[in-house]
Amino acid sequence: MVDVDSRVAVIGASGFIGGATLRRLTAGGVDATGYTRQAPAVRADESLAEGLAGADMIFWLASSIRPARSEAASQDYTALAKLLDGLHAVGSKARLLAISSGGTVYDPAVPPPYSERSPVRAANDYGQAMLAVEALLAERWDNHVIVRASNAYGPGQPARRGQGVVAHWLDSVHREEPIRVMGDPEVRRDYIYIDDLVEAIVLAASRPEVPPVLNVGSGVPTSLAELVQAVRSAVGFDVEVEQTPARSFDAPSTWLDVSLARDVLGWQPSTDLTAGVASTWRQLRRRRATDQRR
Repeated sequence: MVDVDSRVAVIGASGFIGGATLRRLTAGGVDATGYTRQAPAVRADESLAEGLAGADMIFWLASSIRPARSEAASQDYTALAKLLDGLHAVGSKARLLAISSGGTVYDPAVPPPYSERSPVRAANDYGQAMLAVEALLAERWDNHVIVRASNAYGPGQPARRGQGVVAHWLDSVHREEPIRVMGDPEVRRDYIYIDDLVEAIVLAASRPEVPPVLNVGSGVPTSLAELVQAVRSAVGFDVEVEQTPARSFDAPSTWLDVSLARDVLGWQPSTDLTAGVASTWRQLRRRRATDQRR
């Protein structure tokens, strides 16, 4: 794990993955500083925020790119480029880990599961944006690792437009509304519980000998129909389902081969889907109950 004497920066600390990573690091006694849009890593004059110049490890977990909002790609690309400019200017040698999308960067013409050796060809604009960010990092920063994550879910994930099917569905259940199954219910995806993902991210950043690209996911293909059943099991009652057409940016069936992460990190996911969805549901209910009492 990360040495407690290391100075660590988490860029995107207000996001779902970034926030979980920062909490994991600080709980382990690591001196970790979070950067957000309100407290940016790169100032308006393009200088680095205090603390970044001396960071030993930087997590780039900031992204406004989402499948339904890939027009933000140029903003994220520019933000990363400015960060790298600033780090080069101060002679930083920090280890830099960046998150990418294991679900949209691999060639959909090749059948899954996808390993790190599988050909890449983005399935949509979102995937193209993620590959552009990957290429920028690979070109400009030697000491880096890219984690291609599958669909992360878990407690605290916001139900944002175009992303986070588990969060959206549980939000609908809580509101006593039907859940929407978009597209073919037999389309399969790879869902990774947030704690398992964060564990892999921290391990990948802290190990000295790690390949430049690692897949991190459950390694298990789950159809939308199976995900519906996991939600029903987690909440303990039947839920109404509304079938709708697939969205233009939805990728076909995709899941990851995560054997390389297992081999080089000694890591494997430990939370099965039903248990993870149940944990997410419990936290959602607690949070909504607390909000109602305020």
